Amino acid sequence: MRKSLIALLKEDPAIEVVAEASNGKELLELMKHTEADIILLDIEMPVMSGAEALDVINKRFGDMKVIMLSMYAGVNFISELMSKGARAYLPKNCDPDSFFEAIHTVYSEGYYFDKSVSEAMLRGLQKEKAINPVLDAMSLSDREIDILKEICEGKTNKQIAESLKISMHTVDFHRGNIYKKTKSKNLLSLLKYAIKSGIIDLN
Repeated sequence: MRKSLIALLKEDPAIEVVAEASNGKELLELMKHTEADIILLDIEMPVMSGAEALDVINKRFGDMKVIMLSMYAGVNFISELMSKGARAYLPKNCDPDSFFEAIHTVYSEGYYFDKSVSEAMLRGLQKEKAINPVLDAMSLSDREIDILKEICEGKTNKQIAESLKISMHTVDFHRGNIYKKTKSKNLLSLLKYAIKSGIIDLN
């Protein structure tokens, strides 16, 4: 599978494969002397699993953008990966267009979730609503709430701009304010805020 992915990646002239590893331990050794913008990390690996490697990467290289690959897409499983610092989750059977979109979006915007994964995460996080206090969302403007809803649907800045008929610069400006106002450090905490504040409700 690794060879197939590399062959696919080489079809995009904007992407350069700088290294490959057969397990998490080998990856961590490579990272000592290899510079990369994004890591595609398989969950199922020998010696050291992808989840274990992600833990170490997050501690040693907190700003590294990691895209997780797996055949398993359980709600709790995906939420755990995001809480560990992953920037995206992709099923191994995703189509090439989604694969390249995820890589370019993570590179430019820092994260990527397709709608199905976002909905799975939201349904899992919604269970916490019953046991956590509702947060005050009044500090967000109407426009920021609109953008937050779009973010929770897994839309990119470009898609949000097109949907709301505003510029990508405006979306990026509001996104920064949303993170500051909600005191969210990553997308997972932002999703939790949206659920607990009642902005998003899947019932």
